[in-house]
Amino acid sequence: MWILALDTSTRGGSAAVAQDGNVVASLRGDPSRTHGERLPNDLIGLAGTAGVALAGIDYYSVAIGPGSFTGLRVGIATVQALALAAGRPVVPLSTLDVLARIGADTGPQGETAQERVVVWMDGQRQEIFGGLYDADGRTPLDEPRVGPAAALLDYWAPLLASRSLTVIGDGIEATRDLLDARLGSRGKLREPPPLAPAMIRLAVETVDTAVEPHAVQPLYVRRPDAVRARERGR
Repeated sequence: MWILALDTSTRGGSAAVAQDGNVVASLRGDPSRTHGERLPNDLIGLAGTAGVALAGIDYYSVAIGPGSFTGLRVGIATVQALALAAGRPVVPLSTLDVLARIGADTGPQGETAQERVVVWMDGQRQEIFGGLYDADGRTPLDEPRVGPAAALLDYWAPLLASRSLTVIGDGIEATRDLLDARLGSRGKLREPPPLAPAMIRLAVETVDTAVEPHAVQPLYVRRPDAVRARERGR
């Protein structure tokens, strides 16, 4: 079984191709170029490196967000087009869920093992896309949220108190001082690796959730600007 995974929810993004769950080729996107500039050529080259034609892929998987609206639209549309042309299904994956699993697997072990995994993505506009999960990184303890970093920590304070935590995501760099002040030694901060290889594993586990290409929907969390503008106009 061949699976191709694509993440465009993060600035650089990544992609990977696996056979029977084993990653045989992967790439990290160039953050200096937009996803629209690089796709689908990156995927064509990646499949060639893996030794499989795009038409030979059995399942496609795509990160549905949260992330930038443009990045998500480009990634989802690319995968939809490829899957539709090949007559293949798509496994949509929440970026928060993928990061939570990475965080759980790379968190501290033993007596200091994490009791919670906090996903901490850069939401731009001085906001964070956040997700809160149990220690295994599989069980969400709250719905996805977006807001100022301090406000999210305040909202989750009862669930974070006296807990050892793994915090993972590209929002850490800009908020490190706040996280250190609020969480102290309880918070182990983890910069995320490229997501596509981890997406492969999660896609294999959840392949029974695959849908037809047209059914893939983005997980924005934040309402699109166009919607907010219409509401202000009313």
